[in-house]
Amino acid sequence: MLTRREFHKGLVGFALASIATRQSVKAETPPEDEATFFLNRLTYGATRQSRSEFREAGLENWLNTQLSLPARDPALEDRIRSTRLLIEYEAGRTEDGETWPALSEHRPISLLDKDPADLLYLLDFDKPIAFSERERPANEVIAASLVRAVHATAQLREVMTAFWHEHFSVNALKSELTAVFFPEYDRGMRENAFGNFRRLLGHVAKSPSMLAYLNNDESRASPANENYARELMELHTLGAENYFNDKYQNWKDVPGVKAGLAEGYIEQDVYEVARALTGWSIGDGRELDENTYAPETGRFAYFESWHDPYQKRVLGRELPANSAPLKDGETVLDILAAHPGTAHFVSGKLLRALGVEAPSSTYLGAIAKVFHDARDAEDQIAQTIRAIVLHSEYTATPAGKLRRPFEFVAALFRATEAQVSPRSDAIYWELARAGWTQHQVRPPTGHSDRTRDWANTHAISGTVSLALGAHAEWMDASDPVLRRLPETVTVYQDLAHYWGDRFGLPAPDMQALFDLYDIDPDEEIDPDPDSVEWINEAMVAALSLTPEFLFR
Repeated sequence: MLTRREFHKGLVGFALASIATRQSVKAETPPEDEATFFLNRLTYGATRQSRSEFREAGLENWLNTQLSLPARDPALEDRIRSTRLLIEYEAGRTEDGETWPALSEHRPISLLDKDPADLLYLLDFDKPIAFSERERPANEVIAASLVRAVHATAQLREVMTAFWHEHFSVNALKSELTAVFFPEYDRGMRENAFGNFRRLLGHVAKSPSMLAYLNNDESRASPANENYARELMELHTLGAENYFNDKYQNWKDVPGVKAGLAEGYIEQDVYEVARALTGWSIGDGRELDENTYAPETGRFAYFESWHDPYQKRVLGRELPANSAPLKDGETVLDILAAHPGTAHFVSGKLLRALGVEAPSSTYLGAIAKVFHDARDAEDQIAQTIRAIVLHSEYTATPAGKLRRPFEFVAALFRATEAQVSPRSDAIYWELARAGWTQHQVRPPTGHSDRTRDWANTHAISGTVSLALGAHAEWMDASDPVLRRLPETVTVYQDLAHYWGDRFGLPAPDMQALFDLYDIDPDEEIDPDPDSVEWINEAMVAALSLTPEFLFR
C-alpha cells in the first residue's frame, strides 16, 4: 500500500503529465462530445443532467435559456440560507472597556439580502462587536459563492458573475468597510452580469466596497487620490495595452486627440480622471467637515464640498468648469465605457474567461466590434457572449484552458453530485494553498486568467490536495458522498464505470486507473465505509486529474 504522501506525489506527476499531454495538442480538432465541450466552458462543469439537457435543447436553445434566466433563484437562495457557517472568536473589549463574550457557533447565512443601511451598526466602533462579526457579511458571500457555483441552475450567470468579480476585483476583507458592503457589491455583479457594461461600470464606481478598497471614498480636491482612477483605466476599461505614457508626454501628442478622442491614455489622463471623481464617497455617517456628517444610507453618496469643480481634460475631451453634481464623473465613465480600446481589452478577457486564450486577431476583432456596436444596448454583454460562443473559431479551439483551483473544486463537486454546504472556511483554506483566495486577492488585478500561471508544481500540488480532500469530513463542505457504495456496484470495474459515467469519460479510459492503482478490475470491494471512501477518493482524484477534466 502507498503512503498518503507517496500517493499524493504520484498524482502530482500524473496531473503534470496530463497538462503536458493536453498542451501538446495544437491542431484544430472538433470536440468528441459537444455537450461536455460547451458545458465545461460555459458552466462550472458538465454533469449527467446538464449533458442530457444540452443534447435535448441544442447549443443555441441552451444558450438562449441560460442568458434569459433571472438573477434571483428562490430555490438556490433557500439552499444558501440553510447553510450554517461557523463564526468563532475570543472574548474582547472596546477601548472604553465594554466587553463581548467568546463565541463559537454555526449560524445560518442571513446577511446577503440585507439593505446596506441595516448593516451600518457593524461600523460603529463604540459598540462592543468582535471583528469576526464586522467581516461576517463578506464571509457569507465567500461561502455562498461555492454553493452557487455547484448548484445554480443559471450556471452561465454564475460564471460571468465570477468573471466580473475578477475583472473588478475587490479584496472583501481588506477592511470593515469593504466587508460590510460586499453583499451589495456581489448582488450588483450578478444582476448586471449579462447587461450593459456602462451600467455595470457605474455600479462598481459607486459601490461602497470598491470606493473603500481603492480609497476613492476619501478623495477630495487638492490633491485627488489617484488609486481608483488608475485601476479604472488600466484594469477596468482601456487596459495596460492602451497606456501610452512611454510614447507621449503631452496629451496633445496622443493619436486621436485631433479627431476628438485619444486612442490611449497617459499620466495626465489618470490625474484628470481622479479629479473628476472627487467627492464620490459613502453614506456611512462619516464626518465630512466640522459639524457636517454624511447620511446613513449605506450606499453611494456625493459630497459636493469635496469635489474639484474646475475645468478638466480626459482623453482630449474637455470637461467644463462648475458642471452639475456628478456630471464630471459620469462623463468620464461614459467616455471610457464607449472607447474602442475598452471594447478590445474587455473582449479579450471575455474570450479567455470562456476558454479561448489565444484567439486569432480576426476573432478578437469581430468580438470587440460586437461589444462596441452594442454599447448602448441593455443586453450588450449577452450579445458579446453569444457572438463568442457561436463563432466558428470557438468550437475549433481545443480545450486548452486549465481549470483554476476554485473552478476545479466546483466542477469536482458537480461531477460527484455532492450536496455542497460549507460549514467553515476549511475548503477556502485548502484553496488558498493552491493559490486561490476567493474574493480576497490583495492587488486589484484579481487572479491570473492565463493557464501558464497555474500550470506549475505549487498550484497542481494544491489541486491534487483538493482532489483528494474536497469531500472529506474534515473539509466540512459537502455530504459524505464518497463514503457510500452504490447498491449496484460490488467490484472495482463497476465502480470505475460508475464514476466514469459521472465524469463523462468513456469506458476505455478506465483501464488507466486500474494500472495506476495495480487493481484487479474483477476484485470485490470491501464494503466498510472507510475502505469505500478510500477507493472512491482514489478513483475520483485520478479521474479529475485527467486532461479531459483538468482543461476547459
